Parts: sequence; C-alpha cells; structure tokens
Amino acid sequence: MGASPWPPLLANAWCGEAAEGALALNSLAWGAKRDVAIPSQSLAAPVVDHNDWRDPRVGWGVVLADQTGLSNDALATGDDAPEPVRELIAARGGAPVFRYVPGNSKGLLRRYRVGGKPSDLNLSGERGLGTNAVPWYLLIVGSPKDIPWEVQYHLQTQAYVGRLDLDLEGLENYVGALLGEWSGSPRSARTPLVWAVDKGHPDITRLMRKTIAERLVDKLTSDKDVDMAQGFLTDAAATCTDLVSALVSRQPAFVMTSSHGATFPLTDPKAMGAKLGGLVDVENTVLVDQVEAWKPSGAIWYAHACCSAGGDAVSLFAGLVDPTSTLGQTLTAIAQTGAQTSPLARKLLGTKAPLGAFVGHVEPTFDWTLRDPVTKQTMTEHITRSLYDELHLASRPTIGRAMAPYFAATAGSMLDYSDALDAIVQQGNVALDRARTAKLLALDRLAMVILGDPTVRLPPP
Repeated sequence: MGASPWPPLLANAWCGEAAEGALALNSLAWGAKRDVAIPSQSLAAPVVDHNDWRDPRVGWGVVLADQTGLSNDALATGDDAPEPVRELIAARGGAPVFRYVPGNSKGLLRRYRVGGKPSDLNLSGERGLGTNAVPWYLLIVGSPKDIPWEVQYHLQTQAYVGRLDLDLEGLENYVGALLGEWSGSPRSARTPLVWAVDKGHPDITRLMRKTIAERLVDKLTSDKDVDMAQGFLTDAAATCTDLVSALVSRQPAFVMTSSHGATFPLTDPKAMGAKLGGLVDVENTVLVDQVEAWKPSGAIWYAHACCSAGGDAVSLFAGLVDPTSTLGQTLTAIAQTGAQTSPLARKLLGTKAPLGAFVGHVEPTFDWTLRDPVTKQTMTEHITRSLYDELHLASRPTIGRAMAPYFAATAGSMLDYSDALDAIVQQGNVALDRARTAKLLALDRLAMVILGDPTVRLPPP
C-alpha cells in the first residue's frame, strides 16, 4: 500500500541543511500502529486553585528512578537522592517521593511506605497529598536514560510535570535559587525577548516566525505592562551575538525563540550530542556556550527548535519518512546520540544564577503541526495561549499550569488518532491518512517538555 501524495515534511532540524523528507512508502502502517497511549483524562479546568501547589488538594512531589538494594523506608523518603534534592523535599514539608519502575506502565508511579508495603498508583485515581494520592505537581529528577522521556510524556497530560537532569553542582545552584525564590533577581516581566530566525520561504523558520513569534509579539506589544521596544529580534538581527547582547541588556523574565536546532554532524554521534538542540542562528552559528555571558536568574525560556530539550534513543517518528532523506538520516543520527537532555538547557538550568524553566522539544517538530498540510489552517493558538494568555496573567500562574492548554490540545490529537484507527475497517485509506496525520500531530506536540520545577512562575507585573 503506497503513501498518499502529501507534501514532504519540513523539520526544524539543521543537519548542515534544513532537514526534510517525503513520507515513507510504509508510513500508513506507521500511522496505523497502536503505540500511542490514549489519555484517560486531560488537564481540564480545576475545581481548586491549581496554581497553589501548597494546597494539600493539589500538592507537589518528586519522581525518582527505582533502586535495588535499598530498604522500603529509604526508597520512601528519597535517601538515595542527591543532597540538594533531599533538601528540597524537606523544605516542601517532607514532600512525597514516587518511583519510576522499569517494566511498569509509563503512567504508573510506585509509592513506597515507611514501615509499610509499596503501592503502584495511577494518575486517574485520587490526587493531592493523600496516602494513596498523586500530587498534581511532579518534578522528575534524573536523566532520560534512567527515567525515559516517554514517562514524562505520559504524566504531563494528567499532571504538571518538570524535570531536572543536572550534576551535583547544577542541582545545588538550581535548588538554592528555587528555595530562595530567586531573591534579588534582576529579571523583569516588563522586558520580554522574542528571537525568530527567518531563512525565508519555504524554510520552516518562516512558518515558525509567522505563526508563533509574530503572534506572540502582537500580544506582548498590546500589553500595557510590557515594553517590546527592541524586544523582537528577527531578520539580520537573529544572530547569537545579538541574542546574548539583548539577554544581558534587557534581563527578560520571559524569552521565546524559534529556529532550527543543531543536529550535525550526522556521522559523528558524540560531536552531535555535544551541541544537540543548540539554536541555529541566521548565519548558521550554534548557540550553546555563548549563554554563559547572561545570568538567567529565574527566567522562563520557550525554544521552538528541534531537540531544544533533548533527544531520545528511539525516535517516535521512525518509519514515518523516507530513511534516505535528510530528515530520515537526521532521525537516525539523533537516536544514535542516545537519550539525553540538551546541553543548552542543562547549562541554563545549572548555572550560578539559573534559569527558572526551559520549555522545548525532544526530537524535531514539523511544519504539519503548525499548519495543516491540506487546509493550510494554522494550528498554533494553543502555543500562544499558553505563553501569553495564561503565563502572563496578572495572577502569575505556574509554568505547569500555563502549559495546560498546550497539553490539552495534545490529548485532543490523541483522541482523534484513536477515532481514526477505529474507522479503518469501514473507511480504509481515508482513515489511514487521518490516523497518520493525527498520530504525527499527537507525538509532535507530546514531545514538548518542561525542564525545571513546574511551580516556577513569572515575577509580578
């Protein structure tokens, strides 16, 4: 069965050129494969104030990798966690500790008990800080090698989830700043920064600029509490040098960037991993180490770029595109670097005056997710809604709560995918096409993650 005559997929991955690929001949089979979990619920409007994570009906907890050779008591209290994490658990009232157990369902968390038996808990059950409840806020601590990205994908459709994957010094820096609530931080909500690379049509950077960056700038410009003068860098100003200079001069509490993410050289996984997801500017310079000139000091950064949050050892999109295309080769090469958090995000979150939260993609993201390939309708409202209408509210919701509209849209795509699969017997190729498109949208959106604590928020207006 051949593929339908769809346009090629454009990705914001830069492998020495903009990666793209025609659909593989067996891509309909990829779309029909039932390997996406359909959520039992989404992040619906809460009955209680979900921005108040201290409320026992909401709650905050930590997710660690399960360990062998430790007592149930030690596993229950997180005795194996790095010292800064134990300090954070204690400071937040002896917060509950959960464990990811390899082999369990990705959406199932184990809760060990001091002096009691462990239990496996599903997020569809009781929520909050009860004995058999799972908090709405969860901080994963560990590498995606130990707690897979897929666990975060499952959890974030039903909870507000972040991740810290830092060395000991980075954890000390981050937890210290978090507990001190970034006291004395120079960051300002009045001076956000938007940086959008545009390599011209038909490159995906033009689409990202038009459908995300410019729409967000329009919203920010109309905000009386925001000064966007010299706060939008694009065209010739979309360089790493100009970005870092503006970060230092504006001290933004909110940063949004759109660009390709670095995924080269394709033949050297180690070299690729060292700069994976680094932002590629208009001159093809990669931003990673240059950010050391800036003190993020609790800012929130959204980066719409390939692998801006990291990469995975098995691509969600393997089998979707022609493996000989630049995109097919890029997906293979990214997987060879293994599961990892991007160097840029780790650097920003682990520095002396760390970033508060980094929101980005694992793997590439595609043009079909921004604009429907058939109707040409743009589909980025859930992004700008999360980043402005929610995050910039005067009440200052948490980054976890602000991203809820985004993940609610993800759940809708997964339900569309399930409906299309159910219709295949009656509708044949028409339903197969629907299933492939819905699956692409769902997985692309699902692979957006929050790095940092999900309770972080912007400072007051």
